[in-house]
Amino acid sequence: MERLIPDSNENIIVGVFYNGIFSWFVTDKELWFLNYRKRIDAFKEKGFDVEEYIDEVRKDILILNSDNAKIFLRRIKKYEIEAKELRELLEKSRESDVDSWYYDFRPSLYVNFDSHKLFSLYSEPASYEEYAPQNWEARYIDFLDTIPYEEKYWLNRDCEDLLSRSKYEENHINNVRRI
Repeated sequence: MERLIPDSNENIIVGVFYNGIFSWFVTDKELWFLNYRKRIDAFKEKGFDVEEYIDEVRKDILILNSDNAKIFLRRIKKYEIEAKELRELLEKSRESDVDSWYYDFRPSLYVNFDSHKLFSLYSEPASYEEYAPQNWEARYIDFLDTIPYEEKYWLNRDCEDLLSRSKYEENHINNVRRI
């Protein structure tokens, strides 16, 4: 199975609700512009032809919504990842001297196919919320509280927030002082 490791330069972590079930995915970030037709049109207006660069997963699903989510999610099943595995990867990444883990492991999108919502925390200029299907609620908003507790991979056994940079910096400084 092809497993992607979170890397904010290449891929993103996306939380998905579909048919009452929550799942995490680590995929190429291009897959999550739900209304790809609108994105293609925007590029064409600027003189670019991007249709030839559309990932095979999205070729015949230019507008991803509740009607075709089942097909799409089946196609990206190999990128599904359990909260426990994300937590382990995050904990291991925090051991590094490089703090890119904060951006790599912060969830970027929450897509709820059941209630037609797309919430973004993506930190780059790409605005996923601008490419939501018609009649969807789409906003740039902190959605972490909407994630089911058992899926919050950024919380360890002691309920400490592993995405907290201040806690990381405090531990990192203490480790450096010991040396």
